[in-house]
Amino acid sequence: MKSKGYLRFYNRFQNFQADLELVEVIILNKERFAGETHIFSEINSTDHPKICLYTNSPFNRNKAVSHLRNTLQVAFVKDIYEEVTEYLRYVLVNAAKNGANVNRLVGPHKVSLDANFLLSANSIDEVARTVTDSIFQQLENERSSLELIKKIGIKLDLQLSQAAIDAALPYLLIRHYFVHEDGKPTREFKEEYPFVKLDTKKRIKLSYKFLMKAKENVIELVSEIDQKVLARDFFPEEEIQP
Repeated sequence: MKSKGYLRFYNRFQNFQADLELVEVIILNKERFAGETHIFSEINSTDHPKICLYTNSPFNRNKAVSHLRNTLQVAFVKDIYEEVTEYLRYVLVNAAKNGANVNRLVGPHKVSLDANFLLSANSIDEVARTVTDSIFQQLENERSSLELIKKIGIKLDLQLSQAAIDAALPYLLIRHYFVHEDGKPTREFKEEYPFVKLDTKKRIKLSYKFLMKAKENVIELVSEIDQKVLARDFFPEEEIQP
């Protein structure tokens, strides 16, 4: 059994992987797409003005498709984090509506709701979503992937495997460096995760193999969360798929 939220998460990762596979195919076949005048056939200065600026050569074809690969790989890193946080938000909302311990769920977090909103809310589900959104935002504001995962696990008493968290964590952390530090990690990160290699510009070196390992470890963690939330009956029947 799996939740619909998990299946959405999983299927998006399959689409992300297909994008990465496609760019690898393009790189392998780039010389087949070579044009006589421009670096690729079937392009023109009206529809493709920037690509047409490249001098027609194998070097520039490789430069163009390598930039595309890097763009997609960095996007994949960012998508990993965004999809995990979206799934965790989904879990929190459903748990709040389906029996999670209120005191444990709210904990030290304070939520202020406008009286007009409470009186005009269409359902208790709308109130629950607003409360959990506020709690989740406070957790995200701590800017720690580890704390976000651990605290949601504690709030819902999921007893998550530390090994699964540790295996996924570095791939969630690197998003910060690409968003805020041009891909350059701190000394502490490099010492903690020596298997993460750097390129000649001291940026985290991405590759298809590295990102597939990220996908594998992150999916394993989210799958464990999903199974433990299912075991606690925090998903309503309509959110469960065989």
